[in-house]
Amino acid sequence: MSETLRILVKANGNKRHIALLDEGKLAEYYVENEAETTLVNAIYLGRVERVVPGVNAAFVQIGQPLNGFLPLTEMDSFREQSGEKTIPSGTELTVQVKKDAKDQKGPFLTQDISLPGQYLILMPLNRYIGVSKRITDSLEREMLAELGKELSCGEFGLIMRQAAISARREALLEELTELQAIWAKLEEKAKYAKVPATLYREASVLAALVRDYAPRYQVSITCNDAVNRMPVPPNGLMWEQISDVEMDALWSSAHVQTQLTDALNRRVELKNGGSLIIDEREALSTVDVNSGKFVGSKDQEVALKHNIASCAEIARQIRLRNLSGMLLIDFIDMKNDEARKQVIDRLSDELSRDRVKTAIHGFTSLGLLEMTRKRTGASLRDALETLCETCQGTGYLLERESTL
Repeated sequence: MSETLRILVKANGNKRHIALLDEGKLAEYYVENEAETTLVNAIYLGRVERVVPGVNAAFVQIGQPLNGFLPLTEMDSFREQSGEKTIPSGTELTVQVKKDAKDQKGPFLTQDISLPGQYLILMPLNRYIGVSKRITDSLEREMLAELGKELSCGEFGLIMRQAAISARREALLEELTELQAIWAKLEEKAKYAKVPATLYREASVLAALVRDYAPRYQVSITCNDAVNRMPVPPNGLMWEQISDVEMDALWSSAHVQTQLTDALNRRVELKNGGSLIIDEREALSTVDVNSGKFVGSKDQEVALKHNIASCAEIARQIRLRNLSGMLLIDFIDMKNDEARKQVIDRLSDELSRDRVKTAIHGFTSLGLLEMTRKRTGASLRDALETLCETCQGTGYLLERESTL
């Protein structure tokens, strides 16, 4: 755990601006207050407003502006355990937010509750035992799967996170006990709560960052916020409290604002003379790798080198912009399958630094790299920018001479 992640927490009134620096570069950015925070992982007691058989889903009132979307099919281990059946309108049930609301779409919900910890993810309502996909060694996966079965005794589900590899058994048992206590309190609260009700919310963005990164990296936090909204930090966490003036100077020296501005631009310049063109769409996001001075080159070796060199910045931009859902990356054309594999391996390695789950599905028949990334809150653009009232987000205005 020799690498260090630095987190800057800049308080301004009732807002906290959180910048995570990875190798000195801005990798993640969040704005946290009561009105602007993600609902992902929040657990609610809700009421089914209506069931739509055509889409095999129910719409659930959870106290948010838009009703949540709840699919009526869940993973096999949950369905078998819960005896899942048709849910009539008016039913009260416990649900968890998997994706935030976006535009006119309400939060995406599930009944299969999961409670994340540093080493384990507890799934109290199913019996599934899984191992993080970040762990690729077959022996380590087999060992953790057996340990998960031993800990669960067939009474609940567990996912063994990457940090569980080096954790002591006592630490795993202690965290499991804590997660089970949270679930017990949640169930007790649900018995007496008035629908709709919030049963569980994560403490803060900062707490989630520390939980997910502290097992893999040495985390250093510098803040000017007198209010600590994080539970007891893990051992080894470096925490520094500074003044507002010192924070302003540190924020400036880290070039946080400059990097944010660049991340909101469509075009990103690369050190090797090329560039990335990044577009966020309703259904997917695209990244186009431009070769710059190498345009038109038929040298496959040059194309491979340029594509590999762009992977680090592609991974950083995906993470910083918090792009989610389907992503298509248009690398410089490569005819060789071995070259494509090298690019996939390099991109996978760069994406492994991200705490958010990603999956690379390979190159399509058109030569585009297809991948998906789990949605965790709003994208950077949605969090920091508002829709232009003049062009409504198109970026274009109708020519006055063209109108009748």
